[in-house]
This record gives sequence, C-alpha cells and structure tokens, in this order.
Amino acid sequence: MDFNFFQWLRDGVRQSVLLGVSDAVEQIGAPDTSAEIHPDVAALLNPTTNQAGGSKRRKVGTTGGRKRLGKSLQEMNSSDKS
Repeated sequence: MDFNFFQWLRDGVRQSVLLGVSDAVEQIGAPDTSAEIHPDVAALLNPTTNQAGGSKRRKVGTTGGRKRLGKSLQEMNSSDKS
C-alpha cells in the first residue's frame, strides 16, 4: 500500500474547504436565480455531483516551473520608488 502524506493532506484540506463553503451557503442562503451561478460553483454545491465526480481532478504544478506567490524584493522596491 502506497501512502502519500501530502496527497492525504491535500484531500483533507480540500474536504474541509468544501464543507466550509457548504456551511457558508447554508448560513447565507443561495441567490434567487440559479442561472447566475457559474456551472463549476453549482457543481460544488450539489452534494450528489460532488461525491460522484471525485475522480476528476486537476494536477497542480504540472507546468514544470514553480509558481511565484508574491512580489520579489526588487519589484517591491521599484514600486515604492515610483
């Protein structure tokens, strides 16, 4: 059995976020017209689709490069001067 800690962690975080969004929608309520909701968001809010479509996932970081999460120090210094 191949146990991948990081995959397990990602799955746990994903499930927590989805449950949090579901709880928020229950508290706030859904908009009056469902046509305004993006189809991807509507699929997340539908619990039957969420469980059945679990195998369809995107790989993160397959571009080969590393994504930057913010500005570099040079970019921050140049924006402060202007």
